[in-house]
Amino acid sequence: MQSTLDQILIAEKESIIGPDNIPTGIFKTPVTEPLRLTKMGLEGDFQADRRVHGGLDKAVHHYAAENYAVLKQALPHLAEKFQPGTIGENFSCFDLIEEDVHIGDIFSVGTAIVQVSQPRRPCMKLNYRYGNAYLVNFVIEQQITGWYYRVIKEGIIQVGDQISLTERLTESVSIAELWRQWSELMDKKQSTLPLMKTPGLAMEWLNY
Repeated sequence: MQSTLDQILIAEKESIIGPDNIPTGIFKTPVTEPLRLTKMGLEGDFQADRRVHGGLDKAVHHYAAENYAVLKQALPHLAEKFQPGTIGENFSCFDLIEEDVHIGDIFSVGTAIVQVSQPRRPCMKLNYRYGNAYLVNFVIEQQITGWYYRVIKEGIIQVGDQISLTERLTESVSIAELWRQWSELMDKKQSTLPLMKTPGLAMEWLNY
C-alpha cells in the first residue's frame, strides 16, 4: 500500500477562530520546499495547544483527499470550501483511506519513518472553520476524520515523496473500524478500555 504526497501543509503562524477568538493552527498553507519532520511534527508548523493537537502521538495529521468528495455531496452549500488542505491536515494524498489504513501501521516517507497512532478526534474548531455546527459529528459518523502519526525516525520530506506501508502489526484494526468500535462503546455508555487491545493505539484513547 503506497501513495504519493500531493500536498504538505503547515500553519506558519497563529490564527484565531470562533466567537471566543480561540488560538488555532487549523489554517494550513501548502509548502513545496523540503521540510524536516521531527518527533514533535513538521518544522515551522504552528500548533496552538499540544494537549489536543500536536505532541508525540499527534505529530502529523493525514487526511484522505477522497474524503472531500463525500463532504461536498453531503454539504453541497459548502462545496467550494471543501478543498484539500482545508480540514487542517499536514499530509494530503489519494489512495490511503480510513478503511485501509490501520492503527500501528508503519510508513516510510522521504527519509522519515512514521507510525499511525490514532484517529483524529475533531473538535469544535472544525465546525467554526466551515461555519457548520454538524460537521464534527458528520465526519465521525462517516469515519472520515483522518489520522495522526507519531514519528519513529526523524527525516526530510517533500511533496512528491512516496509514502509506503512497511509494516502492519498483528491483530491491528483500521481507522474506520476503531471509530465503529468506539461508537458502539459510547452507545452502550461503556468506557473505552476495551480499545486497549488495539496494537499501536495512543494511550490517551483509553482515558475517555
